[in-house]
Amino acid sequence: MPAHLLMMTWLLWLQANWRNVGAQTVCPHNETNCNVNADVARVYLMICTGYGALTQLPPACTETRLISNLIIGRGTAVNTLQHRILDGLQMRQLELTGLGIQSITESAFEAISSHLQVLHLQDNQLERLQPGVFSTLLSLSRLQLHNNRLTQLSDGVLAGLTKLVYLTLNVNQIAAVDPSTWYALPRLVTLALEYNRLGDGRLLFPDRAMDYLEELRLDRNRLGAINDEIISGLPNLRRLSFRENGVQSLPNNAFRAVPRLEVVDLSTNNISQLTRASLNGKCTRSNAVN
Repeated sequence: MPAHLLMMTWLLWLQANWRNVGAQTVCPHNETNCNVNADVARVYLMICTGYGALTQLPPACTETRLISNLIIGRGTAVNTLQHRILDGLQMRQLELTGLGIQSITESAFEAISSHLQVLHLQDNQLERLQPGVFSTLLSLSRLQLHNNRLTQLSDGVLAGLTKLVYLTLNVNQIAAVDPSTWYALPRLVTLALEYNRLGDGRLLFPDRAMDYLEELRLDRNRLGAINDEIISGLPNLRRLSFRENGVQSLPNNAFRAVPRLEVVDLSTNNISQLTRASLNGKCTRSNAVN
C-alpha cells in the first residue's frame, strides 16, 4: 500500500477510535459528567451535567445497583428521547427537566420501566405525545409535564398509567382533550390543568373515569362557567380551583354532583355574590371572589 494511503487509513482509524474513547455516557462510575452519592448496594443520587447540545441522550452503561434518583440537567440540551433511553440502568425517579426536549419516541421508556415511579419532564418543548408513549410505565405514580407546548391530549396518550396518582399538565397550550383519555388514570388523585386553553373546546370528565380524583386545578382556562360536564363524573372531588375563568354567576346547587367537595377557589372571577344555595351548603371554605 502506498505510504500516503497508509497514513490516511491510520488517521481515519485514529479519529474513529478517539471519538469512541472520548464518548460520553451516563454511568455511576468512571464518568466525569456524573456525580454520585452511593454505597455498594444502592445509588442514592446521581446528577449528570455538561453533555452539551445533543440530538439524543448519551448511551448508558450497565449497572446492577438501583438508582434512587437520576438527574440529567445543567449544561445539557437534548432534542429527542430515543428508543430505549438509558438502557442498562434501573431507577425509581428520573428528572429530565429544562433540556429542550421536543419529541419522545414511543419506545423511549421501555428499558427503564420496571422500577420507575416518578418521571419529571417539565420545562421542555414538547408539542405532542404519541399514543402509547407511557404504556410500559406500569409502576409510575407521579408524572410532571407542566410548562411544555402541548396542544392536545388524544386517546391512548396516557395508556398504561394505571397507578398514577399525581399528574401536572399546567402551563401548556392544551385546547382539546379526548374524553376517553381520562379512563387511563383510574387511580389519579391530583390533576393540574391550569393555564391552558380548555375554554376553546369542550372539557368533559366521563362518569367512572377517575373515581379517586380529589384535587382538580383548572385556573385560567377561559372556561366561563362550572357545569355538570366538568365535575359530575368526579364523585370523590374534594378540592376545586377555578380561578380566573371569567365566571359571572353560579346557579343554585352548582355542586350537587360532587357531595364530598370541601374547598372551592373562585377568586379573580366576575361573580358579584355567592349564596348558600349556589354552594349547595357543602363547601367548608370558599375563597373571596372579585
